[in-house]
Amino acid sequence: MNSLSLSYAYLRHKTLSTVLTTITFAAGVAMIVVLLLVNAQLQNEFSSNLKGIDLVVGSKGSPMQLILSSVFHLDIPTGNIPLDEAEKLSKHPMVKEAIPLALGDNYRGFRIVGTTQAYPDHYHARLKDGGRYWGKEMEAVLGSEVAASGGLKPSDTFSGSHGLTSGGELHSEFPYTVVGILEPTGTIIDRLVLTGRESVWYIHEHHDHDHDEDGDEHRHEAHEHHDNDYADKRDHEHGHGHEQKREITSLLISYNSPLAAVSLPRQVNSSTSMQAASPAFEVARLTSFMGIGTETLKYFAWFLIILAGFGIFAGLYNAMNERRYDLALMRSFGARPGKLFALMMSESLIVSLFSVIAGIGMGHLLVEGIAAWLASSKHIHMTGRLFLAEEAWLIPLSLVVGALAALLPAVRVYRIDIFKTLVHR
Repeated sequence: MNSLSLSYAYLRHKTLSTVLTTITFAAGVAMIVVLLLVNAQLQNEFSSNLKGIDLVVGSKGSPMQLILSSVFHLDIPTGNIPLDEAEKLSKHPMVKEAIPLALGDNYRGFRIVGTTQAYPDHYHARLKDGGRYWGKEMEAVLGSEVAASGGLKPSDTFSGSHGLTSGGELHSEFPYTVVGILEPTGTIIDRLVLTGRESVWYIHEHHDHDHDEDGDEHRHEAHEHHDNDYADKRDHEHGHGHEQKREITSLLISYNSPLAAVSLPRQVNSSTSMQAASPAFEVARLTSFMGIGTETLKYFAWFLIILAGFGIFAGLYNAMNERRYDLALMRSFGARPGKLFALMMSESLIVSLFSVIAGIGMGHLLVEGIAAWLASSKHIHMTGRLFLAEEAWLIPLSLVVGALAALLPAVRVYRIDIFKTLVHR
């Protein structure tokens, strides 16, 4: 029998210790794989959605909240800003492009965004054949994921729900007509319903007016949901009729000059009622916070792998003591010291190789589970079917850990004294 066959037979004989060591080792590898995949895909999500957006202007509050709500659509907006102030800022000589966003409702948890065609154009979105952009109130263009989720196509109608997450009161009296569906872009646009700002204003002005006549019943119901509290605030701030000044949620700004990064945010924050937040700065802060947790988990994962290495070492060392007579007998029958050395090494490397393969598989399955949860709850796209080049390094690194764990027992077997071992049996 060769070394691999003997090693496999022994590992089967020690099933419990082999399984426990493998599970510990694989858990460490799986954790590292999860961190690599999640981090890579989040970084890609950040970069693809932030591309070309230099500044976000909205209501005063948390800058991070403003970025998360207006760029990634993951949080509640800080409030609204006056339309006239936003339009004035849009004409600033340092502003190359200013994309307005007006939020307030959702369709099946996908946010309905009142904007201009500049928004999908910014992400290089293209309409599928037969579609067009909105030309009047209550016409909508759907992102690819929204259309797939609702099974909608051009000329279909749907109604939005009050608030930014599903579960709010349905605006059934104000149906939207689908006039176009966008090709997948791999950006946040895929998960949005786009319409003109006029549609958002129209719904909330008329909806607010109707509920004034009913004793403001809608506001009492909306307080059951935190997200709907924000939408109620929007209704109130929009006013009880067309005579009130209109508002939007935020502006996505691209600079006309690098000098704008120095002066424009300061100017907005000091001389207007609005707040300016830098996406690059806030995402760097967020990544820094995440990085601390990621590094901690990565160290813990390597601790598990090293712990499993010690488990392999202990198992092989004990096995060597238990099998000293058998190993000496093999030497007496002509087995070379190198063969016994290879036997101990192969046992360790078999466990390491099986563990790293199992760990990589477990990691991808875990990310696929995380992706399913994120897709249903946060509409964030992620997949466990992505394989990174960094993962390939886990295999040789894991084998090195296994080899180091087997080194001392293998050296002792190599130097075994045949005569003493057989005499003291």
